[in-house]
Amino acid sequence: MYSIRSTTLIIILLLTSTFIEGKPTYPSSSNNIKDYIKYLLNINGSENEYIRFLSYLKVHPPKDNMKLKLLYEELFSFDSYISDLTEVYAKYYTLDEIIELIKFYSNSLGKKTIRFNHILNEQMEDLMLTKISDYIFTATEHGLKIPLPEFK
Repeated sequence: MYSIRSTTLIIILLLTSTFIEGKPTYPSSSNNIKDYIKYLLNINGSENEYIRFLSYLKVHPPKDNMKLKLLYEELFSFDSYISDLTEVYAKYYTLDEIIELIKFYSNSLGKKTIRFNHILNEQMEDLMLTKISDYIFTATEHGLKIPLPEFK
């Protein structure tokens, strides 16, 4: 008797988790596209990509100068980035398209995409750096000069 109840309970829990997984929670009954965009950016890993981008550019908040720190926060804070990115998304996507993107990033494939996107980008960066090194090495080996950009 106990095993029948526990088996039934396990089946119910599995079915419940299956039905819940792909159903995103939307912003509070708003028809404002910007609320949906902000929600989308929250679930699709934008913060990690932004932090990675700032790190790549070597843009870090100043520690000593309070005025510069406030200016940095105004221009480069994640909230500022989300606000700017929301404006850009609103130019190119309709509310229905944003809702479809939310559905995608809320399902298992979308979550997998988010999980592996960073890894894929790193692997491609490494691959491209290797190719660039090979290009420079091979060209130099054959006496060819590669024009490099000048920094002034």
